[in-house]
Amino acid sequence: HDAAYFDAKILHRDISVGNILIDKDGDGFLIDWDLCIRISDNPPSARRPQRTGTWQFISAALLRDPTQIQTIEDDRESALHVLSWLALRFSK
Repeated sequence: HDAAYFDAKILHRDISVGNILIDKDGDGFLIDWDLCIRISDNPPSARRPQRTGTWQFISAALLRDPTQIQTIEDDRESALHVLSWLALRFSK
């Protein structure tokens, strides 16, 4: 995810359980890039009326303020929500 953001200037915007695949060697792959956006030095000031992402994993800041522009910090929070969900789901 960091390589996509910092090297390719792309923000995924929909990190969720269904968009992460783990292969038999334990390597993870982030899939479903159809809703990603290119990052520029001047982020857009206007937002679309709908929020992109899976609501269970969207950052708290984006849920509180629908006009806020999505950043890498929001994607990282989504990844933390995925990790928490999986830990709770598969622990006794």
